[in-house]
Amino acid sequence: MFYRKIIPATPLQTLVECYYIWECNELMGESITIESPPSGFTSMVFNYGDCYKTSSTDNSDFKSAPRNFIAGQATKTYKLLLEGKIGMIGIVFRPTAINTLFGIQMYELNDERLDLSSVLGKEIEPIQERIIEARTNQEKIDIIDQFLLFKLLNCKGQPNHTDFAANLIVSQNGIINVSKMMEELCVCRRQLERQFLQKVGVSPKYYARIRRISYLCSIMANKRWQVADWHDLIFQMGYYDQSHFIKEFTAFTSKSPSFYLKNNVELSNYLQS
Repeated sequence: MFYRKIIPATPLQTLVECYYIWECNELMGESITIESPPSGFTSMVFNYGDCYKTSSTDNSDFKSAPRNFIAGQATKTYKLLLEGKIGMIGIVFRPTAINTLFGIQMYELNDERLDLSSVLGKEIEPIQERIIEARTNQEKIDIIDQFLLFKLLNCKGQPNHTDFAANLIVSQNGIINVSKMMEELCVCRRQLERQFLQKVGVSPKYYARIRRISYLCSIMANKRWQVADWHDLIFQMGYYDQSHFIKEFTAFTSKSPSFYLKNNVELSNYLQS
């Protein structure tokens, strides 16, 4: 299985966390299930392999995802069911980027994967066709770079305190006092919360919770600490106590921390180290 992250062109790096290419010629008649906790990032995916299915953790029914889609904030863990040939290139956007580039109200995309053509219209159709026809991965990357650079050049809005606050939460992995942050930015709480809903999809405090869980799941999936270190981890992550930690973790993943540590099925488990 091939999975690679790519850094976008320099002017795009304030808006795009990375691109990724994920490929596997054939799963030999088998299927695999990948688990994805909330990340705090949004995405756009162009699929040139077989279509796959998705399911939320509280719903065992898998439903086919659109071939090419745009996805907003995930507020809970979801699963991917893949069969046949895997082939996709994805854009991982920073929290306010989709609103900046495309003017979409982000609260409308929470926990959704919507067909790209239905959301962006005819402007995206040539991009989809060119990616399918591209002969190399570098050609696919160049196509996306050019498309996003064009959108960036035609943006009318300018970054403001909402963009700064969202990126600050990302840089701190959600381990931040949001009320204190608002005071230091000298912004009206109601105004910032309203703009967060429009530009990010959720409130600042909820977004910080998502980012903290994302960071925590990443540490756990990569087995970067032992079960004996629970108390140190709880303190470092800013939780009040163990019960708060367990309640928060279970709310986003539908699993206890100890079960997740031993049985998670994130993508990293399928890649060669």
